Amino acid sequence: MKVRKPSLTTRQLVTLAILLTGTLMIMGLAWYTTKRVPQTNWLFTGRYGCSFCDFNSRIFDVLTVKHGGVLYQFHAHHQYFTYPTAALFLFWPLSWVSHFWAITGWNVLSLVSYAGLVMLGWRQVRGAVTLRSGGVALWVTALGVTVFPTMAICLSQGQTASILAIVVALDYLALRGRAQGVLTGIAAAIKIYPIIFIGVWVARRQWRQVITALASGAMTTALAWVIWPTHSTTFFFHRLMSGSEISHFHTNVHWRALSSSPYSFFYRPPFNGGSWESSAGLGACLAVAVLGIWLGVRLWNRGYHLTSFVAVLIGSTLSAPVVWDHYFAWVLLLPLVAYEVGWRQPTGRMAIVALVMLMVPWGVIRDENFSYEGFTPTTIALFFARNALLFSSLGILILATRLKPKDELVTN
Repeated sequence: MKVRKPSLTTRQLVTLAILLTGTLMIMGLAWYTTKRVPQTNWLFTGRYGCSFCDFNSRIFDVLTVKHGGVLYQFHAHHQYFTYPTAALFLFWPLSWVSHFWAITGWNVLSLVSYAGLVMLGWRQVRGAVTLRSGGVALWVTALGVTVFPTMAICLSQGQTASILAIVVALDYLALRGRAQGVLTGIAAAIKIYPIIFIGVWVARRQWRQVITALASGAMTTALAWVIWPTHSTTFFFHRLMSGSEISHFHTNVHWRALSSSPYSFFYRPPFNGGSWESSAGLGACLAVAVLGIWLGVRLWNRGYHLTSFVAVLIGSTLSAPVVWDHYFAWVLLLPLVAYEVGWRQPTGRMAIVALVMLMVPWGVIRDENFSYEGFTPTTIALFFARNALLFSSLGILILATRLKPKDELVTN
């Protein structure tokens, strides 16, 4: 008697095809980016002044440290090192392989991080992640890079936004028990801004997570200090305490034109960056951080876990004095936010509006060297182009404050 060999069902074959083609799309896109960007400085809708500037600078920084150079020499090169010293742990492996494979590998890591965000978001609103949804997440990521300028720029410059976003997302949405907090602490040691997520745990009085995050961040920083004591001392006692990390941007035309921070908002017309505008800008950054923390707690308690995470992520993004377009790593989560809160809810509609706003290549529209004179149609257009991402993101936060508990919406 012959034993019939098991065969794949049509559904399984479709799932396998989606997963396989999605993987090939990610790998191909990573390779294409490595080959394409240096020739054109463009990647679909994303454009930057030079190709892989930030990525190449990080390799330059690692080599500088390896050869005993000065890491935090102010403006030593175009994209100088703005990270805490612990970030060297993240960038150090880039010097172990050839330049081509370092870039390609970083591209794959960035793209997989984006796909991971989609999968975590899907898990929050649908309750499960399957092989098919994983394959769809890969396809969504590949499509997102071609559609959203913020994603294209993040990839074409070798930025860290998607990598840091998936790290804090895992901690906030997936990890539980004693491990929760470890990843957020490490992320904060690398890029400071994720420290706002610790503020959520403080507000919720989850002291174990707070202690875990602070301890992991402190240990990461301490280890870096032991290995690179001179560089660490320079960063914490000179760069941060001197205020130069913020003040040197005041006369930077690029920052005034492209940053979406509420701080930079007060440095362009109709404002001129005077003393009171500077204070108002810093106050606005603090207010957005507090709003993000408060709203994150409120939404979590009301049953909107994914929207809670996105609210804190927006607060973390906008509370920085400098907010480049590639910071908006959460763009692919916006449709899932609309799904979680309800498409007909004002917050859901605002999430879709922000999604559309993030499809526009605002970077191409912003003229860095434009001379402001009066309120002409051109100046008004520039005003909205330079503040579009700020306004749409704030719109999500403001409208989300009105969300009722999820169980009330189900009951009604």
